[in-house]
Amino acid sequence: MRQTFARLGDSPLGPAVLGIAYFASALLSLVMTRGAHGIAAIWPPSGILLATLLVVPRHAVWRFAMAAIIASFAANLLAGSGFCVSIGFTAANGLEAMVATLLLRRRSGARVSFINPSGLSAFFVASLIASLVSALVATCISPRLNGEFLLSWFSTVWLGMLLVTPLLLAAFELSLSTRRRVSGRDAINLSGIVLLTVIAASFTFYQTQYPMLFVPMMVIVIAVLRGGMLGGIISMMVVVVLGSLALFWGSGPIFLIRASSDTRLLFFQFYLLSLFVSSLPMATLLAARDRLRVNLSERIRLLDQAEAAAHIGHWRVNSIDQTIFWSPEVFRMHGLPEGKPPALEQAIDLYHQDDRQGVSEVIALALAEGQPFAFEARIVRPDGSVRYVATQGERDYSSTDDAIGLFGLIRDVTEQIEAQQVLKESRDAANRSAAAAMLLASTDVLTGLANRRRIIEYLDDALTDNETGKAALSVILFDIDHFKAVNDRYGHDIGDDVIKRVASSANGCLRNTDLIGRYGGEEFVIILPKTDREVALQIAERVRASIEASWDDGQPKVTVSLGIASTRDGDTCDVILKRADIALYEAKHAGRNRLRLAS
Repeated sequence: MRQTFARLGDSPLGPAVLGIAYFASALLSLVMTRGAHGIAAIWPPSGILLATLLVVPRHAVWRFAMAAIIASFAANLLAGSGFCVSIGFTAANGLEAMVATLLLRRRSGARVSFINPSGLSAFFVASLIASLVSALVATCISPRLNGEFLLSWFSTVWLGMLLVTPLLLAAFELSLSTRRRVSGRDAINLSGIVLLTVIAASFTFYQTQYPMLFVPMMVIVIAVLRGGMLGGIISMMVVVVLGSLALFWGSGPIFLIRASSDTRLLFFQFYLLSLFVSSLPMATLLAARDRLRVNLSERIRLLDQAEAAAHIGHWRVNSIDQTIFWSPEVFRMHGLPEGKPPALEQAIDLYHQDDRQGVSEVIALALAEGQPFAFEARIVRPDGSVRYVATQGERDYSSTDDAIGLFGLIRDVTEQIEAQQVLKESRDAANRSAAAAMLLASTDVLTGLANRRRIIEYLDDALTDNETGKAALSVILFDIDHFKAVNDRYGHDIGDDVIKRVASSANGCLRNTDLIGRYGGEEFVIILPKTDREVALQIAERVRASIEASWDDGQPKVTVSLGIASTRDGDTCDVILKRADIALYEAKHAGRNRLRLAS
């Protein structure tokens, strides 16, 4: 749009077209005037020039202004004004457009908008100031310096800018815009507005029997409602043209006024001003409403897209009638078509039966106390699929009726929950695998007891605890008597069975806090935490007796020799095992199947 106006300002035909339009409209207005001093009922050239100066680039303003000045001077001369008066009137007309342009561009930049009340107010004030300045200058130039001339000039110029400028700006934008083409329906609508206004204006102004000046106002209101800003301006321009022609021909209810021609002209001008003040602000408010509606619709569309992308919806519960509102994404989460949301109780029934009670209690508590809330639950869709949702919200006050309700956000977290479940299962499996690996690394395969590595680790830890001042620790080291002979006579398979039988028998004699392990071959170690030598001797004897008594038919009967050692200051793992080993060999040298206590 701005580039189009720039091309228009740089075109050499632009000032010429403006000059011709300005000259023709000025001459026609002067010829049609009915008042004294050559004052027209409305001065369209002011509106034409102001609209042009508002749309062309700043660097081209002077070219269009010069074209309008030349056209104004020529029109005033042809209308019968003297040379000096024509120069003064031309200066006044040029000054009014320049002042209004300066005020409007300083406030609004390169473009004046009539679709918001502030823009219309700025235009109203700027045109008022510009018209007043022009009227003061023209009154000083006029041969008859009086208030009536000042008021006539002021109202004529002001009406010209108020009525013509908005129409031309709307026409400029409509003709140059690529996105707002007039559809066939719009054209028919505008044509109907023109026809209705022509009928109403003709009925009003072309008879002098009844004062029907209120009829055009009714039609203009209809035009605004049907055609917006453009329809209202077009309808007003039709009223202006037909009313001015009727005034020129001496027809209309205005001639029911028993006054001078100047007074009738002023009455007609202020009648047109009242039409403007009554209709154009309404059109502006309607345009602002439509723009807000479009913006709101666009924001809602973008919000719906954002919610769909993020799998987040919003809802509201009215605490008075228990009605609820769902955004489109909430319907999608529940697997329901968009439409009227279910009642509150029915919405709660859509949750998994194990979650309904909790959800109902949270909602009831939030409605009663107004505290923020958050919960996770499962939704069961009509097809039976289950979705996990996370909901959070707080108390909300309606902007329309001040009703207290709840506003909340609901987020589909099914993928996160499923990912967490997969991660948990993977972590549990990894932990089980690690535990199994650790158990395998610390377990003797044949007997299922602790292996040598585990024995050493456990004994080191126990000795560390003993250094911190805890009770004594004892170690029993034993092996199977004449085990080589068993292997040689019965074979290694029977030998393995004997080792397992001995391990089982010894393990059955121990406490839960004790640890037994296979130290290597047929040799075993028992670690007795918090156990002194007397108790250790009792446990060792119980182990020896149990192994001696445990044998089955077909299996060789075996015995064990045991060495017991209890901790002393400065003992290490190797030291205490060495002393237990010495005691074990003492038991063997003493005849086997017996135990000895290390010195």
